[in-house]
Amino acid sequence: MKLKLLLMIMIIICFSAYGQDTSVEIGAAATDAKFKEAFRLFAEGKYRGTIDELSVVQSKLIETNSNTKPMKGIIAYWKAICFNKIQDFPEAIANFDKALQVDFVPEDLHYEFGQALFASEKLTDARIQFGESVKKKFKRGVSLYYIGYISKELGEKKKSITFFKAIDKLDEEESREVKQAAEVQIADIYLEQVDKHPDAFKVIETYVIPQYKHALAIDNQSALAAQIQEKIRALQAKYDLVLFKLRNGRPTLIPPYFARLALEYGMDSNVTFSPTNQEVSESNKRSPFARTDVMGKYTFYYENYFSVSPEFRFNYTRYMNRVPDIYRNDNYLLAPAIRTGHEHTWNKKPATFLFDYDYNQAFRDVNSEQKLEFSFRSHTFMIGERFNVFSGGETTLRLKRRIFESYIDTTDSSTTSLVFEQIISNPVNTYILYGSYDMTRVEDNSYDTNAFTARGDVIMGRVKDWFTPSFGLAITRTNPLHNTARGTEYLFNPTARISKILRKSLRGNLKLDYQKYNSKDEDNFAYKKYTYSFELEYIF
Repeated sequence: MKLKLLLMIMIIICFSAYGQDTSVEIGAAATDAKFKEAFRLFAEGKYRGTIDELSVVQSKLIETNSNTKPMKGIIAYWKAICFNKIQDFPEAIANFDKALQVDFVPEDLHYEFGQALFASEKLTDARIQFGESVKKKFKRGVSLYYIGYISKELGEKKKSITFFKAIDKLDEEESREVKQAAEVQIADIYLEQVDKHPDAFKVIETYVIPQYKHALAIDNQSALAAQIQEKIRALQAKYDLVLFKLRNGRPTLIPPYFARLALEYGMDSNVTFSPTNQEVSESNKRSPFARTDVMGKYTFYYENYFSVSPEFRFNYTRYMNRVPDIYRNDNYLLAPAIRTGHEHTWNKKPATFLFDYDYNQAFRDVNSEQKLEFSFRSHTFMIGERFNVFSGGETTLRLKRRIFESYIDTTDSSTTSLVFEQIISNPVNTYILYGSYDMTRVEDNSYDTNAFTARGDVIMGRVKDWFTPSFGLAITRTNPLHNTARGTEYLFNPTARISKILRKSLRGNLKLDYQKYNSKDEDNFAYKKYTYSFELEYIF
């Protein structure tokens, strides 16, 4: 079977899914005892049997000299419908003709006749029938689509576009089935004209891609949406409209934006707040909490070797246990950042030189007055290098300097950190290794520390195509430099998370976090706590 014919039949099958199962005329004939068996077979989808039964009925009518024009019409029309169902289009055409010869014209006849002619590549005749269907206001959207498609196949591009655009003037009920497909056809016609235009680049950028995007916007979740997106990407790559790869071969981010909204509700077994006073004492008080986290960034590329990513994050946490020791920890955080990357190669593999700046400013109920006031601000500068040592993933080394300013002057501090990160991926799991050495110097030097943190995470493959588990363990060893009473301190922090994709961009996360801090000065520094929560996360 020729490719064009196969495509035509696929179009018919697609649009037939929206057709009515039984016309008014067939339904009316079913009340006649002569057609009882034929209707039973038809209702069961036994179309060949229906045709044979209708032939038997017709023979009996001829024998009794009662084969009237209405009988001839309903039998011919009914047979034609059955022949369409089993894709015997020549026989369908012959029977539709017989029905027309006796002036038997149900409202769907022209549409069904047009499909048979279309599949038989009798395009001009098919277009006439679909035109009659439009006049009768039967399936106008699909009929106009057929007319537009046929006109395109016949080389009548302007006429084709006119009919495709006419679909947009119909109401939603009639146009819904074919509106997106019609807009794609218009874009395809524009694309076919590119080779004839002296400025192909401008036509692609000004007309073709915007038309494909217009089609995509109609329904970006449809079965056709993926094909439209692929066409857009292919054109952008062919005409260099979007940067897909940097000079070292590293892919760019497509789309260049990322936005996340997370709503979390959980329980904290021991609400503490350490960043402002450096001391963590156990409160022995539980509280439910609600947290909102919003984050967005956009990456700009300069030619093919430099990227700049402005980023912003907002985080708000409120505790439900409204006693002063608890609600004093209500807080919100504003965190803009700038992240940059210079692309190059190292050892003949992609590498990136990194420079980041992070600004954090937090507001907290520092005086337990149910009023959020300035708590701290910090500036963090980072330089680093991301490169490939192992085939399984990237390695990153960073040098960071954090300047911390608190509402309590004696707790102002600066921290210098050396950070190592390693990602290892295989077809099933992803492993993330992290290590940092942090030297913190505080205005009140009795709180000066050196600390080493090691962390490992594993993100496992999806379990039975239902949920994705991940587990992590962090251990921090802290050495207080000027307070021997504290001894060497350790923080053990295991975590677990189960994620499930609820919809394309919506994910639900069950989270568990446990912390145990060991110190010789148990009254002032040792504590343990756990939090568990459920988070709804939407990625834009």
